[in-house]
Amino acid sequence: MQKNNWFEIDKKGLQQVQSEKDKFFIIKELVSNSFDEVITLCKLDIGKTTSYKSYIDCMDNSIDGFKDLKDSYTMFAPSYKKGIVEKRGRFNVGEKFALAMFDFANIKSTTGSVIFSKDGSRNKTKAKTELGTIFSGELKLTYEEIDDLTQKAKMIIPPIGVEYLVNGNLVSRPEIYKFFTETLPTVVSDDEGNLVRSSRNTNIELFKTDEHFIYEMGIPVVETDIGFSINVDQKIPLNKDRDNVSPSYLKKLKTYVLNHTSSDLTDEQSKSAWVTEALEDANVDAVKDVVESRYGEDAVVFDPTDHEANKKAFADDVNVITGGSFNSKVWDNIKRTREEHQDFARPSGSVGQYASPTLTGGAKEIDTYTDGMKEVIDYAKELHLYLFNSSCSVSIHNGNGALATYGRGNLQFSYKMLGKKWFDIANNKQRILELIIHEFGHWYSGDHLSERYYDGLCEIGAKLIIRESNEK
Repeated sequence: MQKNNWFEIDKKGLQQVQSEKDKFFIIKELVSNSFDEVITLCKLDIGKTTSYKSYIDCMDNSIDGFKDLKDSYTMFAPSYKKGIVEKRGRFNVGEKFALAMFDFANIKSTTGSVIFSKDGSRNKTKAKTELGTIFSGELKLTYEEIDDLTQKAKMIIPPIGVEYLVNGNLVSRPEIYKFFTETLPTVVSDDEGNLVRSSRNTNIELFKTDEHFIYEMGIPVVETDIGFSINVDQKIPLNKDRDNVSPSYLKKLKTYVLNHTSSDLTDEQSKSAWVTEALEDANVDAVKDVVESRYGEDAVVFDPTDHEANKKAFADDVNVITGGSFNSKVWDNIKRTREEHQDFARPSGSVGQYASPTLTGGAKEIDTYTDGMKEVIDYAKELHLYLFNSSCSVSIHNGNGALATYGRGNLQFSYKMLGKKWFDIANNKQRILELIIHEFGHWYSGDHLSERYYDGLCEIGAKLIIRESNEK
C-alpha cells in the first residue's frame, strides 16, 4: 500500500494567495535569509531580461551557504533559526511564499543546487558554489514594479559590517540618532520546539528618516506614526503575514522612544499623537519635558476649587491646562511627576500669586473683643441684613493670609492682618466699609474676576447710597 503525505501544496494556488500582497515581501525574505548568515556581502539585483521576463537575484558570501537545501522546499520544517532571537527566520515558510511568486528559480549554495522549473518540477544537482548562496529567479514584473521594489529594497538597513548592494549601488546604514537598551516582548523556542512569547533586553536604534518604519533587525515591518525609524535587534512578535505588530507592542516602543528623545523634541513634535499616547507610561522626566514644551515652564493646571486663580493665571498670559487636555492615565502620570518635580504643573490655586486669599495659621477665633471690634461686628451685621435681608455671623480670627473671608452668612476678619487700630469706625470707617463691601460682593460670586461679582459690587454701592439719601 502506497503511503502519501497528509498535505500537498498547489504552487499556483499559493501564488494566487500571495498575489494581493506587496511584492516587497519577496525582497525581504531573500535578504533576510542572507542577513541571518555570517556574511560581509549581500548583493540584490532586480531588472528585466526581456520585455516579458523579469528577474530577482540575491547572493551572499556566507562560508556555510545554505545549510540544508531541503529547507528550501519543505514548509514548516523545524528551522535552526526559530529559537534564536537574533535571527529573522521562524518556520521555514516565508521563503516558500516568496518562491511561489516565481516562474523559475535556482538556488545554488555550497551544499548543491535546487532548480525549480516552470513546469512545476524540482531537481537537485551537484552544482555548488565555493562560497555563499546564489538565488536566481524569473517572474512577471512591470517596469513600475521594478522601480518600486528597487526603491523599497534600499530602505533595508544592513547589519554593521555587511556591504549591501542593490543593482550595484551601495546602501549605507543611516546615521544612528539614538541607541539604547530596553526590555521588549520577543519569540523564543521552548523545550519542545514550540515558539512562545517571552521578554528580554535588546538593543534599539533610532534613525531620523523621511519615512518612519519599525524594523526587525534591519528589515522594515510596518510604517509607524512615531517620528523616527526604529530598529529592534531581536525577533518581533508579528502577525501571520509578518507585516504588523500588536497595539501593546507599539505602545511600548512609543514609550521607550519618548523616554529617550523627549528633551530633543521640537514644540511641534511634542504635540504629536504618538507622544500623547506615550505619556501614559513615560518616565517623569519625559512627562515634564513634553508638558512644558506644549504649555510652557510656568503653566498651571486648572483648579476647580479656585476659579479666580485660573482667571488670574490666564490674564497673566500663563497657560492653564484643562482636564480635557489629557486622559486619566496621563493625569495620573502628571501627578507622579509633580511629586518629583514640585514646581511642575501645579494647580493654579496653589500658586501664591494666583491663589485666592484664605485665612491660614490655624485661624482660631480670638478670645477677647475690644469695644471697637464689637462696633465693627455690629456694623457689618446690620449692613448685611439691610443689603440681603439675611442675618450674618461675624467673628475675628488670628489667621494669616487674607484680610477677611466671607461665605454666605459668615464673615471673618483677620486680627493679625488688620491690626487692633483698624477696628475704629470713628477714624477708619472708609477702610472698614471698603473691606465689608469687597467681602459682601461674594454674596453674588466667589470669583473676584467674574461679571456677577462686579455687578454685585455695583448693586451694593447703589443700595448704600440710596440708604444714605433716605436717612438724610
